[in-house]
Amino acid sequence: MMRHRKARLLALITGVLALLPGYVAATPLRSDAATLSPIASLSLVNNLSRKPILGVSPVLDDTVVDLTKLANRNLSLQANLTYGASAGSVKFTLSGATGSAYTRTENVAPYFLCNDYVDCPLLATSDSYTLTVQAFSGADASGGTLGSASVVRFRVSATAVAVPAVDVLFVGNSLIGTPTVSTGQDTPQVLQSLASAAGRTVNVTKVIHFGNTLQQTWDAGEVAPAVNGSKKYDYVVLQEYSSLVPTNLTAATNTLLNTYAAAIAKVLKPGGKVVLFKDWAMVDPAPFANRAAYVAALDANYATLSGKLTLPTIVAPISDTFETLIATKGTSYLIIADGKHPHGRAIYLNAATLYGILFRSSPRNLSNLYVDSDSTTAPQLRAVSATAVGY
Repeated sequence: MMRHRKARLLALITGVLALLPGYVAATPLRSDAATLSPIASLSLVNNLSRKPILGVSPVLDDTVVDLTKLANRNLSLQANLTYGASAGSVKFTLSGATGSAYTRTENVAPYFLCNDYVDCPLLATSDSYTLTVQAFSGADASGGTLGSASVVRFRVSATAVAVPAVDVLFVGNSLIGTPTVSTGQDTPQVLQSLASAAGRTVNVTKVIHFGNTLQQTWDAGEVAPAVNGSKKYDYVVLQEYSSLVPTNLTAATNTLLNTYAAAIAKVLKPGGKVVLFKDWAMVDPAPFANRAAYVAALDANYATLSGKLTLPTIVAPISDTFETLIATKGTSYLIIADGKHPHGRAIYLNAATLYGILFRSSPRNLSNLYVDSDSTTAPQLRAVSATAVGY
């Protein structure tokens, strides 16, 4: 009897630890960690803005870097380590189909192919490339390898590449479901209208339940029809309850890793990605001392969530765009009187940000839709979105 009680106690403790932010067991999709590369992802970086170009990043097999859609050709590649991992050095080997090659070893994070925010000429040269990234325990590629090498094959094109229709699943609550006053369209619908005006198509599946956490919507059975395998998605956008991620990372981690991850993995298309919608800070910063502390918690905890999820993941910089504008215009510019929900300007801003990610192109030249004083307001909002997503 005592042995059984101890076994049950051990199982209970293990289960609790699995929910803690820093505990390795909280990533159940990694089944053979001994051979996996500690390289979590590769980001294509705009060296002028020093921001990853979201949508193109993370760079996966068969990614096409369409130079005609980028803000500039000042590009670099950054290797990002898995959550909690460390390395003595990271070695990059880039080879092109036409015979070009470049090798470099980086000893100090951040780990860049051509040094920190230094332009890599090959990334602005049309070719098909193979990039091999290997982490080592010691400096200068010494001390033995850490896991297997991460190998990615991608293409750089100097001519425009056709953009197919994009299939997107949205799961969230009123922060993406609130409609604009002028048109009655919510964020996914405004996104569709922006895409249509640009000659592109977004096929949207929505699971939106006002007031719910992602876990509550899942437990109610509302997500199941969207992830039963009958439809595949290029992107799955997850928008969590406004205060959950900054105040209860354990619960948010459990929901993402132990409730959603396995189901999403089955419905992502090859090359598909998860988009974590980084909510904005509410007007009332409680329980934080001030807005800056609230935003810092959002930044840190969404980065942790992204680092723990083993699927290709993008953190949509919604909070970042809000803070850029709030710094000069105040919270009422984007947040209505209840202190929480988005103004029509914010809905447009969020849709433009998501457009840049989903279509891997700048939202700067999109249509002036659904915003008061279109001729001045909309372009300013799109400029903020474009900068945040790397354009």
